[in-house]
Amino acid sequence: MGTILAMNLRTTFPRIGLLALASGLIGCSNDPYFEFPVQSIVPTSLRKQEPNSEITPQAIVETLSATDLPVAFLGVPDRDSQVLLIRIEQNGPYETFANPERQSVTMRHGMITGTRGLSGDLMSTEEEALLALVRGRRAGQVTYIQRYLTPEDVTEVITYRCGVEPDATVDVSIGLVQDTATEMVAACESADGPPFVDYYKVSGSGEILASRQWLGENLGYVAMQMLQR
Repeated sequence: MGTILAMNLRTTFPRIGLLALASGLIGCSNDPYFEFPVQSIVPTSLRKQEPNSEITPQAIVETLSATDLPVAFLGVPDRDSQVLLIRIEQNGPYETFANPERQSVTMRHGMITGTRGLSGDLMSTEEEALLALVRGRRAGQVTYIQRYLTPEDVTEVITYRCGVEPDATVDVSIGLVQDTATEMVAACESADGPPFVDYYKVSGSGEILASRQWLGENLGYVAMQMLQR
């Protein structure tokens, strides 16, 4: 299968390696006999993984060989965290990816729109305008809204103004994903939250294949790579 390549996005963490993260799955059954869909796919070696340990290439190969479902890695460098995620649900353009610990992350065409089961979760976003520019590989100015759950269980709303522009055309070779993509840059500012710069690698069909995305002060920047679509 070959070596899985890091993203080479211009980030403060130059090599993402093999990724991880997620968020708690809404509506999971409490039935003790309920089998979480990911359990039957993820290799035993990965299910027994110690917290924050690195996911091995062997585990990736085993997982990609065991399923034809979309597979993603997410990494949280500030937490030295890595997690392999498999798609378990699709609702229109929104896809939910999860790990065996019943954590999950929701993405829309590869842009992260929500997390569950993590401290300081990204509860939801209003991403339509930003996503349209990123997917269309066009420059422009848009409003982007993020909502977070505080430790006091209060939803905090932060409204950003983002400048978006295309950058270089790059080759993407990650896992089983082989494509050519345009790197999109989104620089965002708000009076209510810290500024950030996101990077997205976008295919010709408008799918985000890899990214570095800001998910709030608790999580910081999160790296995403699609390994199988």
